Amino acid sequence: MMRMPDIEGHPLDAVAVRAEVEKILANEHFAKNKTLGQLLRFLAEHTIAGGPALTEIGIASEVFGRGNGFVPQVDPVVRVQYRRLRTALEEYYEGHGQSGAFMLGTSEDGFALILLGQEAVAGKHRRTQVKWVLALVVAAAAAAGVGLWLHSAPRREALGQEARSEAEARDLLANPTPSNVVAGVHFFEAAVTSNPSDAAAWASLADARLLPGAATDSSRHEELAKARDAAQRAIKLDPRLGQAHAVIAWVDLFHDADWAGAEAEFRRAIELQPGAARIHRQYAQGLMSRGRFDEAIAQSKLAASLEPAGRPPSVDLAEILCAARRYDEAIAEARRVVQLTNSSPYADLVLGNVLTAAGHYDEAIEDLQASFMENQSLYALARLGYAYGVKGDKVAAQGILERLSQTFGAMATGNWVYFALVYAGMGDNQHAVMCLEQGAGDHEDELTYIAVEPAYYRLHSDPRFVALEKTLGLP
Repeated sequence: MMRMPDIEGHPLDAVAVRAEVEKILANEHFAKNKTLGQLLRFLAEHTIAGGPALTEIGIASEVFGRGNGFVPQVDPVVRVQYRRLRTALEEYYEGHGQSGAFMLGTSEDGFALILLGQEAVAGKHRRTQVKWVLALVVAAAAAAGVGLWLHSAPRREALGQEARSEAEARDLLANPTPSNVVAGVHFFEAAVTSNPSDAAAWASLADARLLPGAATDSSRHEELAKARDAAQRAIKLDPRLGQAHAVIAWVDLFHDADWAGAEAEFRRAIELQPGAARIHRQYAQGLMSRGRFDEAIAQSKLAASLEPAGRPPSVDLAEILCAARRYDEAIAEARRVVQLTNSSPYADLVLGNVLTAAGHYDEAIEDLQASFMENQSLYALARLGYAYGVKGDKVAAQGILERLSQTFGAMATGNWVYFALVYAGMGDNQHAVMCLEQGAGDHEDELTYIAVEPAYYRLHSDPRFVALEKTLGLP
């Protein structure tokens, strides 16, 4: 019988390893995720056979069905799924313990399955016990919360269905995934149709239209115009709505390049609604675009202090610190948000951007790959292309340019700033500026930040870039 490598002097055979694999695969998490199961079984059989070191291309072909055109830098499926397998195995053993003499894990070096002996098992058990104690404490707190929730049930039932639906719509917009944004816009469109005198609904509709993904059948230019119209309707009905004034400020800034008008509206909005976290966040972004970093940081921190309890933290502060070139602080803040959001795609994206700006290219690429694989964001792909370009891997960067071209070609639309990022990373200043000029013509939001965007620092001496900044009213 073929033997596995010795662990602490105790030889393990293929039968024992295969039995452990099947036990893991019977777990609910692995049963639902066939891809992780396939990868685990493949790695186990390869280890049992004593085969040579696995390559990313080999795994992509054998497990994920990628063809001869597979480029690891453009399609990070192997690395992302390998990291997910590592996490899944750790969670499996923490949740179920281990009664045998070994556990399965993944190597930190390359792509391989490893066997962990009794000492590692004991360590896992100790950590699991601690987690169970913490879980009991959390459960006790949750039970107390349930009691309060039940006690308040009569008051909640007194709320009308309309109010509950509006609250649900606002919750959707607080987590602005494309589908949530579309759903929120549709809700508030219906609300103002049924009650045209509802100023708050008009303001919420205007605010929702500012979010990326709101434009399903119109251009970004048209969507911002619709946002302004809705905000003006709200202000006409109730001039005291700070939210509506903030929308006017946002459109002034991103659509009209009118910073003076935008700042006046932001200040008016804050005067009317000083406790609105989103307005402070928007003002912070505007201040950042002007290079007024200390003020932007203060507004961002104030916004964070005003967020409702339980709301996921924002990455805004990390972005501002990065623009201010305070990279160590930006990295620490981005990692804090990644931890608190359990590696949400956008948190991974911002961490990758900050690490790229700080010159930590390999680590940045891992985070950007994870972000892209999670939600297939073309912005994340463009940022990945920039990271490859500035690292010096122009083959990978060029591959991402081609993928962006194919994707936007199929969509009959495009985002010029995405191409500009990749060209800037490759050091192709001519094409980078050309794309930024095209983006300015299409009123792309990201143009507002080009003066403080680390990706464009090498363009600041280009006369066309300077002229573009002047056109956009940037400092």
